[in-house]
Amino acid sequence: MEPHELQEQTEHAHHSGQKAVGLTMAIVAVLLAIATLLGHRAHTEEILTLTQNVDDWDFYQSKHNRAYMFGLTAEIEALLSNNKDAAIKNFKTSVEEECGVPAPKECVSPVLKKSAVLQQLLEQNKSASAEKPEKAESHPDEAHPASPAGESAGKQAGEPSAKHEKGGKEAVTKEGAVQIQERARDGQKEVKVFEQQSDHYDGAELFLEVSIVLCSIALLAENRLYWKLSFISTVLGIAMAVWGLLVH
Repeated sequence: MEPHELQEQTEHAHHSGQKAVGLTMAIVAVLLAIATLLGHRAHTEEILTLTQNVDDWDFYQSKHNRAYMFGLTAEIEALLSNNKDAAIKNFKTSVEEECGVPAPKECVSPVLKKSAVLQQLLEQNKSASAEKPEKAESHPDEAHPASPAGESAGKQAGEPSAKHEKGGKEAVTKEGAVQIQERARDGQKEVKVFEQQSDHYDGAELFLEVSIVLCSIALLAENRLYWKLSFISTVLGIAMAVWGLLVH
């Protein structure tokens, strides 16, 4: 083989190696763009979910405080001889703010467990509500549903029940502090999921950027070892991105 032919083959092989490295860099750049896009979306969802979660906790705190204030007002009014009806009304409002409409079982006002005055008031209201059905039997057209009294103290106070309007419309519902707190806890879990996804996508970006750097060094140093090493970091980057997609 002539010397000039050997030189041509060497240049051709060198040129082919540069093409392979360049093609690798182009493919890794596309993968990096995808990982970056997924990372930006995950970070955006994390911020939006975190903001909504903070609003839910603030709303819960507001509802819980209102329930506590209405309960304290009912307790003060129960001590006055002429304000029993007002005390019952405020206690029902306290139960509404805390438990919502319809109220779940065993849910009561946050003041009830520590207030002997309200417990006594509920016992009196329970006795009074038990007498109403007897009077309603003689006047069925004028009878009204009595306040529930039984399984829980909140029901004994006549918790707000679902109301139906004329024409068969759906029951009226209202969120209480308990439901809002549950939603806020679920929101915290969603924030953690998006946070984990963001971390995985950021890791994928890091590994893919390392791959591009290794390919660049391979071109500058004319050493294919760096090009081969770039495959390891590329595989790790792809694995991190897929792992982020599978996080739920």
